[in-house]
Amino acid sequence: MKLGSVPGLVTIPEGADPIAARIEKVAKHGLQVLGVFLRPEMRDAANLERAAELAHKRGVELRLGTGGSFYLEGDDARAEAERVAENVNFAARHLGIRFSSVAASPMSMHRWAPGLPLDERKRRASATLARLADAVAGAGVTLGLENHCDWRGHEVVEIVKGANRPNLKMQIDTGNAFSVFEEPVDCARAMAPWVVSCHLKDLHVTPFNFEKDGCRGTRAVSVPLGEGHVDNVEICRILKQQAPDPDSISLIIEPFYMEPDADVDVFFTRSVAWAKKHLAEFLSA
Repeated sequence: MKLGSVPGLVTIPEGADPIAARIEKVAKHGLQVLGVFLRPEMRDAANLERAAELAHKRGVELRLGTGGSFYLEGDDARAEAERVAENVNFAARHLGIRFSSVAASPMSMHRWAPGLPLDERKRRASATLARLADAVAGAGVTLGLENHCDWRGHEVVEIVKGANRPNLKMQIDTGNAFSVFEEPVDCARAMAPWVVSCHLKDLHVTPFNFEKDGCRGTRAVSVPLGEGHVDNVEICRILKQQAPDPDSISLIIEPFYMEPDADVDVFFTRSVAWAKKHLAEFLSA
């Protein structure tokens, strides 16, 4: 497995190139993967190709993250699949990416949201993801559907099985399971046979502790790796045993969220140090 980071945890000087500067920083910290989100102002083909060359020199794999509205039907669903595919294919052509995570949006559409029955939502998501997978297959891209604070692990499996495409796999987010009241280790057991990428996350969960912090209900707080209740060691062990190609899995460190006054650099360095120490048996040299 390869250790990496989402871009939001990699601080860079103001005005620096958002991809190249992060490539240099993660390489300096001994990381092998950098997550990339392509905003409209970043779609300069020549600059992206320079970044791709730099990433190759530094031994850093670039992995895209994207999303879309996967619960549409008819022409709207086809248009959405085409829109997302264009972004993925652009990144494949100019950044050399061969993997993109995909997350269903909006995040307000989750397993408890009113509206369409759950089985119909899954059916629509499967159909749109099948179109999307077909549209990026020619570029050699594998997609990984994430449990994005919307579905439990076994439900992600149902959606991917429904799409039935060889280049549609899964990206497990180890902390997001708590947001749908699922034990992260159980989520890993359900998803592992399809997992090709991982967002590595930790959360501290308070079921009910009004006297201490005013929390009248369950609360999940984002913390650096090793400081919460996600058993990321056991999850990596499950992935090592059950994933289709565990050595190629990217463990991409990601926060659940960041408080406005959070020290991002401290969060990043503590998480990297914990992962290098406690996940060493799973990490490639």
